[in-house]
Amino acid sequence: MSDPRRIRIAQDVLAGMVRVDLVLQSRSVRHAAAAVAWSLAFVYIAAEIVTALAWSTPYSFQYDTISDLGVTACTVDLCSPRHLVMNATFVALGLLTIVGAVLFRETLTNGYRRKWILSLAVLVGLSTAATGLMPSNDNFVLHMLAVVPGFVSRHIVLILLAVWLWQQRRVIAVWSATCALSGVVGAVLFLGSAVRIGISERLVLYPLPAFMAVTGVAVLATMISRRFRPMRARVR
Repeated sequence: MSDPRRIRIAQDVLAGMVRVDLVLQSRSVRHAAAAVAWSLAFVYIAAEIVTALAWSTPYSFQYDTISDLGVTACTVDLCSPRHLVMNATFVALGLLTIVGAVLFRETLTNGYRRKWILSLAVLVGLSTAATGLMPSNDNFVLHMLAVVPGFVSRHIVLILLAVWLWQQRRVIAVWSATCALSGVVGAVLFLGSAVRIGISERLVLYPLPAFMAVTGVAVLATMISRRFRPMRARVR
């Protein structure tokens, strides 16, 4: 084998290694961005509390609905001065849901599984965002049309994630299954009017943001730990 040919082979191998490294770096950046996006779901709970505290008539997390926090006009029973905070948070949460799902898509193998999860995540995200754009007091029918798709599909996406990630990522699958179970129980209680509407509604709607936030924080913590592990090894 001539020297030029050896050099060419070495160059091809090196170029291939560089391409692989760039792909891995790009994937890491996407996963970090997705983790940050989903970690911000924690802000949703804070937005509810901040909005509720501004009510002149005390807001009840048991008797009042989440949608009541977004009403744009005051009545005798409902008045939410910080409705813009809540409605903007609905929109932001919807966008964060979609962004995180798109950037995390490589977690699932390409094919029908990825398409189903992405489609459902986009549906949930659009439904959540539309909830903030269509407050219940402006047009209740449109508000319900915005809410219902996300109300249903959020449980389906959690169940599918639990099933499809069971072999590859058991911890995430168990966490997803736990959230799905909580949501389904909440839906049964909600439809059966077994508990106060504020409680049952939150049992239905909170599991997905909780899944997003905890998963995002866990991914970030893992990435940071791996990043600094070589440094700790050198120090020792």
